[in-house]
Amino acid sequence: MMQQWKKDVDQFLELASKHAVRMLMVGGAAVNFHGYQRHSADVDFWLDTSPENLDKLGRVFKDMGFDFNGFPPEVHEQKQNISLKFSPADLDVELITKFNVGRPFDQAYEASELVQIGTNKIAKLRVLTLDDLISSKIKSNRTKDLLDIKELRRLNDPKRNKGLGL
Repeated sequence: MMQQWKKDVDQFLELASKHAVRMLMVGGAAVNFHGYQRHSADVDFWLDTSPENLDKLGRVFKDMGFDFNGFPPEVHEQKQNISLKFSPADLDVELITKFNVGRPFDQAYEASELVQIGTNKIAKLRVLTLDDLISSKIKSNRTKDLLDIKELRRLNDPKRNKGLGL
């Protein structure tokens, strides 16, 4: 099951990269990227909800074979997220339309880190910076987020990592 999910997610990410969909990896997957390995029930992305970007995302859905006829107004108005579930047993891919890091999407996007997806040399995605990720975790104030903050700060403390080549 997980192998098929990975293929589906890889296809989604490759097509999103191909169509230049502006989105940032956030949540548990970003926590893992920044060094603290923990389980997450889904993969979250903060999505630019500009009409142009939503059109690009619509092309991704069509390329994946979805019967897609546009997004409801609530998505455009940042009142509804988009949840992708490739099969009942799979994890969700959450496309979050409204996310709080203390600055607008464009600024967070420009500051983000561009990373290659797996072994695909063309497909890339952007990951929220460590500071923005911690800011989002502080704002959510959930118990699991407070643990994420503690571990991310510990793992990324320059004093702790001095002399380790990190």
